[in-house]
Amino acid sequence: MENHQPREVSASLPDQSIDSTFEKLVALLEQCKSAPKGTAESKTKLWLEFLSIWSDVLQFTPNEAKLCYEKCTQLLSTLLQSVNFFSIKRDLDIARQSLFTCITQLNRAHIKEFLQLPKDKEKSNENQTYFAHLQTLLFVADQCTLFVNFTTIDEQQFIAEHTELIIALIERVDRAMPEHAGFTLQKDYSLGTLNERILSLLWNLADRTVLVPKILKCGLSKRIVSWLGQASMINDTGRRPFISIAHNISRHDDGADELNQLGAIQIIKQYQNIKTGTVDSHNLIAIMTLALLSTPDQIKQDKKGMNAALNQLLQLVIDAAKGDRFRRDGFHVSEPLGVLVKMFVVEERTLDYILCHAETDPPSDIVSTISLFISLFMAFENAFKGIDYLEQFTLIALLNVFWSISFQANYVQELANNEQLIKKIRSLLDDEKEQEILEQYKPRSMEGALQAARGILHNLNLDNKTDVNIEKLNRSRQSDRPEGLEKNNDSLSELPLVQKSKEVDIPWIMISYCHVDDTFCSRILELFSTRSETFHIWIDRTHCQTSIDLWESIAEGMESASVIVCLLSNSYLESKSCRQEFVYAIDSLKKPVLPVLLGNFDPKGWLGIRMSGLKYVRFRDLLQPDSSKLTELVNTVISSLPQGKTVAIKHLSLPQHHDPPIPTVSVTLSTPLNLRPFDQLTWSVKDVHSWFAYHRISRELRDLFDFHNGEEMLDYAQLLTKDRENQMKIYSKVYAQKYAGNEMAPHDFNRFSKALEQLFKEHQPASSVIEQKLSMQNKTSVCAIL
Repeated sequence: MENHQPREVSASLPDQSIDSTFEKLVALLEQCKSAPKGTAESKTKLWLEFLSIWSDVLQFTPNEAKLCYEKCTQLLSTLLQSVNFFSIKRDLDIARQSLFTCITQLNRAHIKEFLQLPKDKEKSNENQTYFAHLQTLLFVADQCTLFVNFTTIDEQQFIAEHTELIIALIERVDRAMPEHAGFTLQKDYSLGTLNERILSLLWNLADRTVLVPKILKCGLSKRIVSWLGQASMINDTGRRPFISIAHNISRHDDGADELNQLGAIQIIKQYQNIKTGTVDSHNLIAIMTLALLSTPDQIKQDKKGMNAALNQLLQLVIDAAKGDRFRRDGFHVSEPLGVLVKMFVVEERTLDYILCHAETDPPSDIVSTISLFISLFMAFENAFKGIDYLEQFTLIALLNVFWSISFQANYVQELANNEQLIKKIRSLLDDEKEQEILEQYKPRSMEGALQAARGILHNLNLDNKTDVNIEKLNRSRQSDRPEGLEKNNDSLSELPLVQKSKEVDIPWIMISYCHVDDTFCSRILELFSTRSETFHIWIDRTHCQTSIDLWESIAEGMESASVIVCLLSNSYLESKSCRQEFVYAIDSLKKPVLPVLLGNFDPKGWLGIRMSGLKYVRFRDLLQPDSSKLTELVNTVISSLPQGKTVAIKHLSLPQHHDPPIPTVSVTLSTPLNLRPFDQLTWSVKDVHSWFAYHRISRELRDLFDFHNGEEMLDYAQLLTKDRENQMKIYSKVYAQKYAGNEMAPHDFNRFSKALEQLFKEHQPASSVIEQKLSMQNKTSVCAIL
């Protein structure tokens, strides 16, 4: 399609007088007025031509180009209808060019100056001319925003570059609000057509969730809370956008956080008490906004109100599923789905109500509701192959809904029996392209598509892993000798972690945590790392190098662990990934679990039920943990180990740079750790792995070098002693390539190189010794000659 960019008349016609420029513009406008409009192609061409001419006219003020403005005004009233604007705007290219053209014109200095005029100066003849043009610019921009996805950096950057304009629009609305009126207001106060158009544009811009952080920089959150507080004085048309803008802002976590800091929940509850003259969706939007702003505890406090909200949400999903472009009453189906995902996170009763008790028209039940979700999933199954963020978000939301359902034993069969659904979910995991899909925004209440897909299959026992691993784990528990070693002594690298650790007799503990609590987790990891002679630590940040097999890696870590330490917080409770880990450890593996409660967190819901009877440790102060609690935590871990004995430990504190080293804990294990003597270069793969474990060198570094015997280790040791710094640079690059861009830890390589150099000194091959002696003799001879 030809790209009709706005042209600068003064630049394109340098030799013509300003009067002749205006004459030409008037002539072009007359041509537009009489142009044929029979075909869709001719209508599109005419609209783009008009946009270009209109942009030329708006370079000037109404005083400078009075006749041009008048002709434009006359044409505006009929052109939108004659070109069938409401149809052609659905074309993405048309919508994008129209939106960007209108925003560019609104950003002209003389137009922004008009936006900042006080009310008493807006009514002059000159300024009245602005009204017609501004209203149309805002209307076209508003309508086209609905069809532009803002998927590219350029599109997002365009909005970011017009921050000043957005601020000017917000301030114009704010000056019209009741609190700034210089007279006593009557109820049903009107903000005026122009302000209502501005609000509609802000509403639709905020509807593009990816733009919310950019709009927040314009101070919209603070203004919208203030406007909601004054909404009772404003008529229905004026206040309608307020709650919708608040809702759109709350769909982004950054926006929800800002609104909560401004006390929006209480203001919105007051807004709900406003009696409207018409039946509309104001209250439903308010309910959805409150659900997105509230914690799960706050949501479930009003059980009666929550039931009504759930009825409306499911009804909206049903209606939108049948609507044009999956919309109904201005809502896209993804919006109620996103709220349902948030409400399903912790409180299982909400899911039960939606599936079994919701009151809808037509009536719904378990089968029909799950079938509804599945039919929507099939409708959006190819969303990741396109660029529409809204469609992708819908598919992610549906996967999270299925994941929530799959935790409930009463409903899993409805999912498992649908072969087409399972096939489609499996296909997501088989398509490598899906690794790119989660770059888009998703709220904290949702997990990624691939993560949700793996979680669903695991909960349905369709991941072909759970039963196999539990069976393998049970076999390993029944035998002190790792499975398969009788057949091949070099097969240790193929065994699960729990079997490898038996060779060195050091058990593993796993740390399960939510990444929101990463800082405290790092402090506990630092503490546990000082007990490396007592237990090894499994944590995702060091053992999950790629996202492709993330759940498989985590499941292996849990199966291999003797104890699982869970750092529990509200974030952990609200994470389905954390729920998957905790449920798998308790229900499937029957593992010893040590809960660590953070702050004042009170376990409830699915977590509270499973924590019943478990001994836990609580840390009230996460910044400066109590030393007695640290001691209690380490003691509890050690006492839970199958090979541990009662150990007396002094009071502990987390290591600080200025603190003396933490005293070493003396722990007696049933079998001491010994390496087989390095004799005649006979070390096998098993011995090599034992050496790495003995020196506490990471499995990643062990697998990176992949030594097959002792001779290979000594050969490399000889090279390393000569060129250590360069070897580290080389293998840092190799490490990043092997482990998806992660950096090799310098201290890990340092530990490895020192241990390998020591091994080389103790077991140098005879040839190396002879070469060293000859080298020394040559050096002595040279020195003598000099």
